[in-house]
Amino acid sequence: MFGSPVFANTSNTAAPQASASGSVSNFATQVLGGPMVENSYGNGIICSGPQMSISPFAYSNLNIKRPMDYTYETPYYDPSVDDDGNLTNAGEILFYQENYSGNKDSLGLNVGVALTFNIPLDKRFQDACLKSATTQEKIQRQILSKERLNYELARLKNCGELKLAGIEYAKSSIYHKLCEDVIVTPKKGQVLPHSHKLEIKN
Repeated sequence: MFGSPVFANTSNTAAPQASASGSVSNFATQVLGGPMVENSYGNGIICSGPQMSISPFAYSNLNIKRPMDYTYETPYYDPSVDDDGNLTNAGEILFYQENYSGNKDSLGLNVGVALTFNIPLDKRFQDACLKSATTQEKIQRQILSKERLNYELARLKNCGELKLAGIEYAKSSIYHKLCEDVIVTPKKGQVLPHSHKLEIKN
């Protein structure tokens, strides 16, 4: 005994094709707190103070899709059926449906600024360091004044001795001004050779 044939009722309409594509790009900008800005005043005195750093950044990303197909076609099959519901023209393509793919190039540009501010927490050490720096600056000025005095005294002595010896720079020399302001005068209590006129009155 043979059973009746079973016909599968299938649709010849192609299901719409759905495609999705995407990409996610994560970018991070890291700002590292480096050492504090230090000022050196000599004699081992180094002070650091509050600082602010501004770090601008910019980055871009480009996504290119190749080949670039803006549209694609999907076949539309003949859905005709007979009285029993069977396809009469199975596999016959009536037309092609045009679909938009959504493919496109993309360019992204990101810019920004990172701002950090650092400040010492212990103000006592900061004040002590600044006080030591002020003292050191006064000492350096005093040393500079001492060296300046030694230079001027040495210049005065050497220029005076040279002038006494009859030696000096020519006025056209660029070094003439070195001894220009040095004046040689007689020593105090020194009697220079001189003469007097004597008048005899009758």
